[in-house]
Amino acid sequence: MWSGMTHWHSQPIIFQNAPRPFTRSDLGSRRITAHALKTNSRYVRVFTNVWIDRDDDSAMPTPLWAGTTWLREATRLSGFRLLRSDVVGTLWTAARLYGLPVPNRIRDYALHIAGDATCIRISRPGVVLHRHQRLNYYDFFDLPLLAVPHLLIEVAPFLDISELVQIGDAAVSTRFSGPRTSVEQLRAELLSRKQVRNRRLLEHAISLIRPAVDSPRETWLRLWIINHGFPEPQVHPEVHSRIKNIALRPDLGYPDIKLAIEYEGDHHRTSPEQFAKDIERRQLMEAEGWTILRVSKRTDMAAFGNLLSQHLSR
Repeated sequence: MWSGMTHWHSQPIIFQNAPRPFTRSDLGSRRITAHALKTNSRYVRVFTNVWIDRDDDSAMPTPLWAGTTWLREATRLSGFRLLRSDVVGTLWTAARLYGLPVPNRIRDYALHIAGDATCIRISRPGVVLHRHQRLNYYDFFDLPLLAVPHLLIEVAPFLDISELVQIGDAAVSTRFSGPRTSVEQLRAELLSRKQVRNRRLLEHAISLIRPAVDSPRETWLRLWIINHGFPEPQVHPEVHSRIKNIALRPDLGYPDIKLAIEYEGDHHRTSPEQFAKDIERRQLMEAEGWTILRVSKRTDMAAFGNLLSQHLSR
């Protein structure tokens, strides 16, 4: 059973130049000879009977954040659908096109596609077919992708709890032109299915998903705090600065004791503009009586845990 909806027209878009795939049946309209297709290096085969023209600068609707990797993946999916219009992107293909945080350890760059139970077998190098009795999909920038609630169920067997929550947090946040779904939709999708692998893992992950999280490392830090027995911190607690009459929102915090916790990625250190903003924000928060604990990938987490314990026990 197929169920689709258009998902991207209300989102901010840009148009980027990218070659549109074509098949042998398009040679006449493109004024390309069979000889040129074989001998001219401007024509690149994507799949058997699907090519792109390197000199083609067609305007393609894309998300604001899309780069060359996104365009390459979109070209592969749209090219394959010229051969098989009955399939949609799924698994890591869909996750990357949605802008969801696929763990670096996942080195699977095959084109993952999904069809319904009647979808005939596909045997092509670098293409993996998944069949589903019920197939929900979104039209995402002219690309049909497995709906995110269904996608979360599909990726769960390959991920640990932290990685799964990182994807869930990203899916319900405004990052990358989101949100893609909601916690309620994720929960409803799981409840609607009788047989689901890793059901308990998914139930636990959905219970930990929070909106408005800015990065996977913020998710990781929040889960680290919870897993080490500390109360769950609030995501982006609001701190009103009377000096500048603005709202400041640290990554995590405990408003009742005015304790903020920030995760600092490398851009906080390497960007002069971000570094200056961090200094001002810290000064404004300290003026309101808040203490800020900072964590980076180089932090001694055992020491951080001891420090956090001291603050929470006061």
